[in-house]
Amino acid sequence: MKNMFLFIEDCSKTFELLLEKDISVSRQQEVRSFFTRFTMDGIGTMSNLKSDGKDKVKIDVDDSLLIAQCFIFFAAGFETSATTASFLLYELAKDQKSQERARQEIRDWLHKRDGRLVYECVTELPFLEQCMDETLRLYPVLGVITREVSDSYRFADGLSVERGLRVHLPVFHLHRNPKYFPEPDAFRPERFAPENKHNIHPYTYMPFGEGPRLCIGMRFAKMQVMAGLVTILKKYRVELAENMPRTIEFEPKSIVTSSKHGIKLNFTALEERGV
Repeated sequence: MKNMFLFIEDCSKTFELLLEKDISVSRQQEVRSFFTRFTMDGIGTMSNLKSDGKDKVKIDVDDSLLIAQCFIFFAAGFETSATTASFLLYELAKDQKSQERARQEIRDWLHKRDGRLVYECVTELPFLEQCMDETLRLYPVLGVITREVSDSYRFADGLSVERGLRVHLPVFHLHRNPKYFPEPDAFRPERFAPENKHNIHPYTYMPFGEGPRLCIGMRFAKMQVMAGLVTILKKYRVELAENMPRTIEFEPKSIVTSSKHGIKLNFTALEERGV
């Protein structure tokens, strides 16, 4: 246990030094000012909500606070992004046609970029993004989202919710409701194609939540997953390992959606191609 904490401290120090270097470089850039204001707005909003806006929060923002916020982004998104990528590779291993289509899209995109992996992969690989969106539908990171009612409300059928009540939103079941998603257990990336996306009813697809409390790290998480998939799929064909079932059994005790028995895949190196 003691050695584990030494390892964590070492990783934390490395991360801190890296961020300190980036912050020192970006001191004269607008991005640092923007992130500072963003951090202050977030902290101030949460504190003012607790006091009903009566008390104004004053916080001095230094490099330590900025580093802490960056570390939270990284730590919160690390395991969740890795889990989403694993589920996506699992589905592509079962659907070789979609895997090959995604791979060809990646190769064409890399050819235009001289083989460089850059930020634009998040917006310029539409089919791969459709695959990720469909994976998040089948395997939302959080199967249930909890919210607190801010104002009492009565529905048309007479049901009412009072202010302060905690409401649990069953995201997993919404995503697999055949009323909203035909063949809900099937992996169909085309659901999220531009010509079909309008068929998705509002508030029936919420892998990152929705509204003002939408996951603050959504774009960062998507960027991580997309970059990882580009790196893997351009080099390897992914297939199910022997005895890996075609249906996931979920771990009931896990906070995030995860496989009870893990995800076992085989990776076969592909012939290198020029870009």
